[in-house]
Amino acid sequence: MRDASQRARAATAVAVLLLLAGCGGFVPGEPTPPETASPGASPADSAANATPDADERLGDVAFPDGFTRSGVDVATARERSVAFLRTEPATGAAVERFRAGAYADYEYEAARDRTRFRLDVHNGYVDVTRSDVYVDDGVRYSRSARNRDVSFEASNGSVATTRYRAADSMWAVASRILTVGEFRAVGVVEADGERLIRYAATGVAVRNATDVRGSLTVDRNGVVREARLAYVRGGESKRFEYAVAPRSAGTEVAPPAWLPAASAELAAEEAADTEAMMKSGADARLSTPRSRFDEAGPRAANR
Repeated sequence: MRDASQRARAATAVAVLLLLAGCGGFVPGEPTPPETASPGASPADSAANATPDADERLGDVAFPDGFTRSGVDVATARERSVAFLRTEPATGAAVERFRAGAYADYEYEAARDRTRFRLDVHNGYVDVTRSDVYVDDGVRYSRSARNRDVSFEASNGSVATTRYRAADSMWAVASRILTVGEFRAVGVVEADGERLIRYAATGVAVRNATDVRGSLTVDRNGVVREARLAYVRGGESKRFEYAVAPRSAGTEVAPPAWLPAASAELAAEEAADTEAMMKSGADARLSTPRSRFDEAGPRAANR
């Protein structure tokens, strides 16, 4: 079951990122798009190489509020992007690579009646924690794993509450990219008849950073569709990636592969708890001393 679940998760993430790749987005681990900085280039060189004819390519582009040719207002980008994640049918993925072996992977799927959010974290040493939440028809199912210990829970839960929290977690990755990275508009890409504005990284607000690479894509509503930033500092590679896309109308979020096992385990635990309560009640009745009223009846008790 674990292998099937992992394959399903990988397929979902790849589908999202390949979709965005067709829209001028990125695919984690693939070569850097042409607009981004080349390996070894300084931030100044990156800016010069990345935007040779940006004015010509952006001549008729209407930038959404908070976005200009020379940069992005992070607060506005957050407002528009988080609202999209919380309210629209969406699919997304994000990764953070802090140092060798230390990472966080996010996956997000949301439709009207169902949502799922997964987060895997490795601290770079020993601990690996995995959290997977699935909400359907007012029931919140969760799978939690730490190293080899796995547990399941079920409780009342709403899609809206789960989406609210998941959107904040997803956006934290994009926020890091926009806060640390410096971006400049370089062109426009077409996707399903929609024009998306593309930015390229020109530097980072980090001292002694080298090999700066990055890109950013935003739609006409100011929703960040993809963001990517990578650089090296002190010999350690840092990489942060974020991608979201609208879900096709009518597509539902598929239940996780672990749901049947979780339901069976939770049902068994509930049955065991019920049996224990019934046994406890029976034992209590048997151990309670009988009163004179019980033994001889009411007339004897009143003599």
